[in-house]
Amino acid sequence: MSISWRLSLISPKTKYPEITVPSRPCWHLVSGRNSPVCRRAFPSANRVKVYGSFALDLDQGAGIKPLQNRNEVVYVMETDNIQGQSVLVEKVISGGFCVKCGACVGLCPYFNYFDGKVVVMDKCQADTLRCLQLCPRAEYEGTSLHPIPEKEPIGPYRHVLVARAIDEEIRNRAQYGGTVSAILMEAFEKGDIRSAVLTDAGDRLSPGGVMARNREEVLDCAGSRYSGSASLSVLNRAISQGEDKIGVVGLPCQMEALARMERMKPDGEERSARVSLKVGLFCTWALDYRKLKAFLREAGVGGAVLKYDIPPPPADKFMVRTEKGWVDFPLSEVRPLIQKGCTLCQDMTAIWADLSVGTVEGREGWNTVIIRTETGEELIEEAVKAGKLETGPLPEENFEHLKEASHNKRQRAKQVELGASGSGGEK
Repeated sequence: MSISWRLSLISPKTKYPEITVPSRPCWHLVSGRNSPVCRRAFPSANRVKVYGSFALDLDQGAGIKPLQNRNEVVYVMETDNIQGQSVLVEKVISGGFCVKCGACVGLCPYFNYFDGKVVVMDKCQADTLRCLQLCPRAEYEGTSLHPIPEKEPIGPYRHVLVARAIDEEIRNRAQYGGTVSAILMEAFEKGDIRSAVLTDAGDRLSPGGVMARNREEVLDCAGSRYSGSASLSVLNRAISQGEDKIGVVGLPCQMEALARMERMKPDGEERSARVSLKVGLFCTWALDYRKLKAFLREAGVGGAVLKYDIPPPPADKFMVRTEKGWVDFPLSEVRPLIQKGCTLCQDMTAIWADLSVGTVEGREGWNTVIIRTETGEELIEEAVKAGKLETGPLPEENFEHLKEASHNKRQRAKQVELGASGSGGEK
């Protein structure tokens, strides 16, 4: 069912803001506030004003038809009332490109996350398109952050170093050096954050987001999961409940969603201000949890998984620890389980974070730390002064390999994207 609105040609006497109508029919009318608002600039065709409290926004499915009415031109705009949910489902979820970051879950009440899958609970009628604005796998003019700048393969940074937690308990419970846990402890004690969005182990279901508020809750979430968790869903709910001073630990796609949140209309800046600290984790890819669960079941790996690990090269294996011990699989056997959306990701080192953390090849028990912002730099300095963290220089050989690995991931993603668009490259 179509909706029609009347627009009139601007005259020199008008006091309304001017809006440019594109030459091709691609307008979508959405509700606005007291004054007309033009959300984007388009190629000039006809200059018009809007009567009433309406705003124009670009989308598909609209048509513009000029009609003569006395001394002015009246435009009748017809549009299919397209919601962000339907586009997101069609282009991202049904297309298999969802990376389970959780940015849409909790933001929209009709998206939910269960056991490794984002599900639609009901049809959404909202026309704000916030879910599209946030999704790291959806193109949306005004919030999309691609293409990533080519100047530096690992993104902007102030310093790159190695670090590890001084607390032995933290190191023993962490994946490698325990740097992220130690950073969060310091942030809690300084009052920089009141809570932190982390990912739990998942027990019998997939890993999921939790709000940690103390040392023990942080340590309960220590370790890598290697699959999507939709942890940003708990951030959305916390913001809706009025919480602030929130820290977020997440993958590059989740850091991208947070960066897009700052640009999101109408309330992105307000929501983004609730996040005080962003810690990104290095990521080459993440596995589809449901496929991983089926894979382990078929391989005879039963019971709760206590830990996953992918040792640095040249190990070339995926390790799973249960109560019965460790089981190893060649990486070639688990690559088919990689989320399809991960193949389009150009970011290995979480360039939109305050701090980015990964492993150090050839130096067991230590983390590589990329300090990107003043917030991140101050927190590292305070953690060192407080005796929670020890640091050192990253060897030049490791630094060069990190840049090479980041560059290679970006190039692979570009080739996949070209192939998907029919312009050549990988299929």
